[in-house]
Amino acid sequence: MATLAGSFLVARSILQDPNFRQTVVLILQHREEGAFGLVVNRPTQLKQFPFPVFSGGPCEANGLLMLHGHEDWVDSGPGQPCVPVAPGIFLGDSSCVSKVSNPAPDQELNFRMFSGYAGWGPDQLESELAAGAWLVVQATGEMLFDIPVEDLWDRLAPPSIPQPSLN
Repeated sequence: MATLAGSFLVARSILQDPNFRQTVVLILQHREEGAFGLVVNRPTQLKQFPFPVFSGGPCEANGLLMLHGHEDWVDSGPGQPCVPVAPGIFLGDSSCVSKVSNPAPDQELNFRMFSGYAGWGPDQLESELAAGAWLVVQATGEMLFDIPVEDLWDRLAPPSIPQPSLN
C-alpha cells in the first residue's frame, strides 16, 4: 500500500458528507490501520486564543495541533534529521506555540492551529478514493501558507463544469 502521508485530499463534488464538503485535508499518517489528517481550510470562531484556530476535522483531539513552515523551529535532536510532513510543512510542539504567542519583531509567521482532526479506519479512505470522493494532490508549504484559506479548495479542485467563454 502506497502511503498518502504528505498529500492533500481535495473533496470532490460527489462527497456530500457535511464534515468534508469542499474541504482540503492534509494527510499526516496513512497506514494499514487507517489514516489521520487535518482539514486545513475551515477556520473556526474560537476567540479564546491569540491566533486563528481551524477545525481540523470531526474527531475530537486533546488540545490543539499545529502545522508550521519554519524548519528552524524544529528541534530534532543531535544527529536526528528534520523530517517535514510535506515539503515546507512541519508538525509543531509546545516550543513552537510559544513562538507564535510571543513572536520576534518583524518575524513572518507561517502556521496554522487546529482543534480536532480527520480520521479513517482500516480501508475506509481507500474505499472513498475508489468511489472518486477525493482528488490526491502533493502538498507543499507554499500551497498551505501562501494560498488564501478561502481560495484553497477552489484552487486545488478541478472544475466539474466547464467555464463558459466570454467571447
